[in-house]
Amino acid sequence: MLPKKEFSDVIYNVLTPLDLHEKIAELIALEKNPDVVVTYGHGHLFIGHKKFSNGLSISTDGLGMWEIRGLTLAQDDSYQYTGEIVKTERTETVARAIAAIMISWNESE
Repeated sequence: MLPKKEFSDVIYNVLTPLDLHEKIAELIALEKNPDVVVTYGHGHLFIGHKKFSNGLSISTDGLGMWEIRGLTLAQDDSYQYTGEIVKTERTETVARAIAAIMISWNESE
């Protein structure tokens, strides 16, 4: 598991999905879990796991609100949105969503 200090750094030092990608990539490297996939492209941060069929897509809308979307693995091995979307102004909520999915993966391994 990741130390609380690293998560607090994510909460207070992140303004954009690119910032979030850089911080989360650092945290994943510290955890040394090669099965966790973190990528960034076109304003979206993707977090997935090679052994599980769920993930998250995190971005911002035109007003700067965070958008957290659930992802699920399709039959063609691509990820699709689940239809669930959470909008928030709080970076803390984003960090908690990331922590929650990572905890669920760790507990399921």
